[in-house]
Amino acid sequence: MKSISIDRSKRLKEEPQTGHNRWHPDIPPVLEVEPGEEVVLETRDASDCQIKPGMTVADLVSLDAKVAHPLTGPVYIKGARPGDLLEIEYLDIVPQPGGWTRNRPGAGFLRDLFTEPYLVHWEIKDGWATSPQLPGVRIPKWVLHGHGWHCALAGPAGRLGAA
Repeated sequence: MKSISIDRSKRLKEEPQTGHNRWHPDIPPVLEVEPGEEVVLETRDASDCQIKPGMTVADLVSLDAKVAHPLTGPVYIKGARPGDLLEIEYLDIVPQPGGWTRNRPGAGFLRDLFTEPYLVHWEIKDGWATSPQLPGVRIPKWVLHGHGWHCALAGPAGRLGAA
């Protein structure tokens, strides 16, 4: 089975062959697959692996704030043409053993309501996400797989198709 594997100890800029951080017509596909072919894609978190277990709110100021959401791929579906509707079926989503939630003041949908920085670390096991920072809170079957963005490419050269 074809796959794109990443090293979670490295940031996207250290493994540019695994992904990108923006949609652009000059980004070539990392992988080419047949329609219906199953693939395994490993993904980075939204901070591009900058937030580590044990970090505190005070540590957030040291993060590279210019990091755009890292994306795995692109994956070229052979025979797809600009304007084609592509269907993605997630067969399995395997979360990492830990995760995090943060609030960055001035960012996000509710920036006017949540004005203080916040960071919660989650332990993910046995189908639940729990955090000692939020005692009594358990989130079932916790998986946030981000975005399954897809678009038809013009061809193997990897140029994004215009809508």
